[in-house]
Amino acid sequence: MKVSASIALLSCLVISANARVGTQTDSAAPEATVGADQENRALATCGNGAVLINAWHPNYSAGWTNGDCRFTKDCNSPSFSTELACCKGAYAGQTSGFCLSSLPNPPTTSPTGAGGLDIYYPLYEASGGWSSGYCTNNRPLPAGRPTYTTILDCCKGAYAGQMSGFCLSKLPSPPTSAPTGTGGADFWYPEYDKPWATAGCKNTLPLPFTPGGRPTFDTQLACCKGAYAGQTSGMCLQLLPSPPTTAPTGAGGLDFWYPDYDKAWALAGCSNKRPAPFASGGRPTYDTQLACCKGAYAGQMSGTCLQQLPSPPTTAPTGAGGLDFWYPDYDTAWADAGCSNNRPIPFGPGGRPTFATQLACCKGAYAGQTSGKCLQLLPSPPTTAPTGAGGLDFWYPDYTTGYSAAGCSNKRPAPFATGGRPTYDTQLACCKGAYAGQTSGACLSQLPTPPTTSPTEGGGLDVYYKGAASNYALGTCINDRPLPAWQPNYSTKASCCSAQYGSQSSDACMCDAVGICYSCNCGTELQRNTTGVPAGCPALVCA
Repeated sequence: MKVSASIALLSCLVISANARVGTQTDSAAPEATVGADQENRALATCGNGAVLINAWHPNYSAGWTNGDCRFTKDCNSPSFSTELACCKGAYAGQTSGFCLSSLPNPPTTSPTGAGGLDIYYPLYEASGGWSSGYCTNNRPLPAGRPTYTTILDCCKGAYAGQMSGFCLSKLPSPPTSAPTGTGGADFWYPEYDKPWATAGCKNTLPLPFTPGGRPTFDTQLACCKGAYAGQTSGMCLQLLPSPPTTAPTGAGGLDFWYPDYDKAWALAGCSNKRPAPFASGGRPTYDTQLACCKGAYAGQMSGTCLQQLPSPPTTAPTGAGGLDFWYPDYDTAWADAGCSNNRPIPFGPGGRPTFATQLACCKGAYAGQTSGKCLQLLPSPPTTAPTGAGGLDFWYPDYTTGYSAAGCSNKRPAPFATGGRPTYDTQLACCKGAYAGQTSGACLSQLPTPPTTSPTEGGGLDVYYKGAASNYALGTCINDRPLPAWQPNYSTKASCCSAQYGSQSSDACMCDAVGICYSCNCGTELQRNTTGVPAGCPALVCA
């Protein structure tokens, strides 16, 4: 009786939760649909139904170092309301600063003031490895690091389970070690150190795994249900404060369905029999038997799975027209492949990307296919990968020609895969970005109305950029030609120094830009007295 009561209580809770979720979804959907129809009736949409409007999108084709944001319509990249938001969202950590430098009023660089960053990140380079790792807010922020608002959050997120407690020891008021107090962690994890039949869930500290090493759950019961579903010994549930006598085995089966991988695919179906013959995550699960058949046995010609439904159709759908989505043909060489919606599907759930239309599939899976085979399979295909008059809608540098004689092209087909070269909106932008400092002027001479040559007047460029000094303390800003394409540039030497060497304790750059009277670090006292302007640098008081 106690087992039946426990099972009934758990079932009621699940049914009640499902009912609440279903009611909220059903009531909200009509309003959202009507609103979207009224606002977007005349607007184009992307394959996923999102409205296609002008917004700021990252320019992934330019690569990470030279990436920036453009105001355009694009279904294949995230959108942002402003160019600044796009730079911060898509190019956070871009050490070149190229995206921010493209703003109408760019900041000089990432903040370099005293006091460090206002976020913390794990210092993976710390000597001694993970056990000696800790969190810091020193500048600059390395690209690709997770960030946290506090040093404690960083230690808990990046060094949870660190037996040495080194990260926590860096706190202003550190504990004695990694937390080991009574009460344990605020989550539960499966006990993989024991055999599955005798294991349970724990929240004991310190954690016996690194972050992400095991699944975690909010409650002990959720952990048992998630990690030990089908455990016939019932050991996990027995460790609960008020455990049932064993794992649930009552009539009616599980509340989810799973594919029967123990049978040949053509003869298999879906089951909800107890106990589940797999560990948590070992097989996909579905809310209904029909959903399981459609997800795990789509294209099953025998129709065995569907025939096991209470009211089965005659067989699996095989009618004309194929599937309602398209997938890439990975069984064919890339240059000769296209997209298909043929049944049966030659892959398991999630095995390949899928697209709403054949064109979207070609653009998503075969972008840059110079043979144009995928596009040729469209109902109204172009003759090949587009080669019509007018060329591409972007320009790229001609790397097949020597630098001094090269220019920019928009000829089809593009001689590189997506992301293989930087691209530009105009021919002029391409010349300026890829061939800045080309003294021959070959690129600019190919413009419809070219200048006589690229600027070669004496005195260097009229902009400044960070020099190539290997020692940061000795670095200065220069205007030597040619201007490296990847370097941000500044209108004055002082603004370049402020941006690139703002934390330079030697003041070498600003001494060079402003003069010997900039600070006491500039030259010797004798030099300041003899060459300073004004003489002797009276505004300076040096010890």
